[in-house]
Amino acid sequence: MVLPWLALPLLVLLALYPPTAPWSERFLTPLVAAGSGLYLLRRRENLPWGLGLLLWGVGDLVGALEDLAASPRSLLWESPYLAGYLALTYALWRLPPRPPRLTLGLLPLGLLGLLALLHPELGVDRLYVAWDALLLLLLLPRLEGLFQERFQPGRALLGVGVLLVLVADLAYGYLEAMGGYPAGHPLHLLYPLGYLLLALGVEGRNVPTFPALALALGGLFLLPAVVAKDPVPFALRLLALYGGPAGALGLLYALHLEWRRTEERGRRWTRFLEALARLSPRATQTLSPEGVLLGVLEAAQELLPQAVGLELRARGSLVGERAPHILPVPLNGDAAYLHLRTPPEEPVPPGFLALLGERLRQVLRQAEWGTLAYTDPLTGLFNRRGLEVELPKLLALSRRYRAPVSVVMLDIDRFKAVNDTYGHPVGDEVLRRLGRILKESVRKEDLAVRYGGEEFLLVLFPGALRRQEGGGQGGGGADPRTLPERTGGPHPLPPHPLRRDRWGGGAGGERDPRRVDPQGRLRPPPGQGDGAGPGDPGLSTPLWLSPERGPRGRATSWASSWPSWPRGPSAPRSCGRRPCPRPSGEGRAPPGPSGPRGRKAA
Repeated sequence: MVLPWLALPLLVLLALYPPTAPWSERFLTPLVAAGSGLYLLRRRENLPWGLGLLLWGVGDLVGALEDLAASPRSLLWESPYLAGYLALTYALWRLPPRPPRLTLGLLPLGLLGLLALLHPELGVDRLYVAWDALLLLLLLPRLEGLFQERFQPGRALLGVGVLLVLVADLAYGYLEAMGGYPAGHPLHLLYPLGYLLLALGVEGRNVPTFPALALALGGLFLLPAVVAKDPVPFALRLLALYGGPAGALGLLYALHLEWRRTEERGRRWTRFLEALARLSPRATQTLSPEGVLLGVLEAAQELLPQAVGLELRARGSLVGERAPHILPVPLNGDAAYLHLRTPPEEPVPPGFLALLGERLRQVLRQAEWGTLAYTDPLTGLFNRRGLEVELPKLLALSRRYRAPVSVVMLDIDRFKAVNDTYGHPVGDEVLRRLGRILKESVRKEDLAVRYGGEEFLLVLFPGALRRQEGGGQGGGGADPRTLPERTGGPHPLPPHPLRRDRWGGGAGGERDPRRVDPQGRLRPPPGQGDGAGPGDPGLSTPLWLSPERGPRGRATSWASSWPSWPRGPSAPRSCGRRPCPRPSGEGRAPPGPSGPRGRKAA
């Protein structure tokens, strides 16, 4: 790659120096074309370009030998030119086109071909002139990408090189029609310069921007300079004076657009990083994967506007919509995919997906920690800390819309008796089922909180009532049914065999005050001692110890539902909120301790 850059000054010197100019036109120009073609043939993808330049160099060399021998031109010697034109046409056709807009400013250069075609004395050269005009029409859409896409120095060199060769060929045909021009005219400098720029542009994937731009601009500024010498007619000078500055201004404008795109890309990266930094779950944010995924999708759209959805398949979460084009997001063993409506117009920035996946993993982990901190693990409802975090948001909405907030406080009656009789696993199941009922019964704008123990709190925001008054849009009207009607009636507990301790208490070793007589002694099971039976007034549930297995035997009967406690003459008396009068002569039964979730029994 260094040799072509060093050869350019020497090439210009030999072409412009009068004693060497004829030799440069006859032999140096074909050698430069053939050498450029051989240089490009090293890579398979450059085969059409290399073959075309090589054949053009052979054709120029054959033409120079014919001129020296003063022999007439034959069709056999024209075959390298024709094959070279076919190869270069195919190579130019393979380049991706764009609808031409700004490049149409170079279209007047095609007038050289039209002017040359008006002279029938050109003979076979009229075919070459027409072909040059066709190649110029093919070149304009291929150069439009310099303005609509990112600036590619290689594409700029290729375009300027092809343009210089075509303009030189069209001008040569026009001068031949006007009577020819002397050997060594500076016009022939456009040929070797165009061949070198074309070869550098095709091969130059990593050409530095400044040297490429300097070479391209230098070639365009040489275009009007080399045609200034006689016997070039005024019309040709005028077209060259237009084409050179027009092409140079086009390159500078393309570079200006690239600078603006780079600046916009930097702003988009800044917005992307700022959006990622704001993804940390906040106190007023719903702690759900969908909320996190939506924030990540909005951040990704700053760099990829084609993104329309983000999917986390391991969790079954999707925000947005699915699309035929996807980009995998690395997530440390999890599967996340970014859905795109169309393929990316530009290459995906390096590190973009890795940064997006790492931030998504961090925010999901923070959301999980927040969920554990703000929710009760047994019921799935908010705990006291979650209430303190979410309540200010509801109060702010209430002040904003001037709507009252309703608070419902509820607890489970005789929950300590459930723990004492059935054990703590059954108590956990009671809390779990009630939490599920409350969660399914409230709306999204309401709060369901486990306030403590068996106490629950509902904070209701009247948004649904307002929607119903406003016409019932969105299906958010209030449900007039009662809670048991909405949840399907009572929820009986299944049979749950548990072990009992020697005092007749629950699994925690607590004494059941209903199994203790006034003297503080444990009453025997039904049918044993003192004539007790199933109607023993000391038992309020049909659950007793198996005498065959001793005081720590497994329960042989259990209640089929709760809270349907037996009532009647065999049940203990209930005196409402007032303490029952104690019969004379009876001692006070020792009160049982409070359960971990229940209050002290009355």
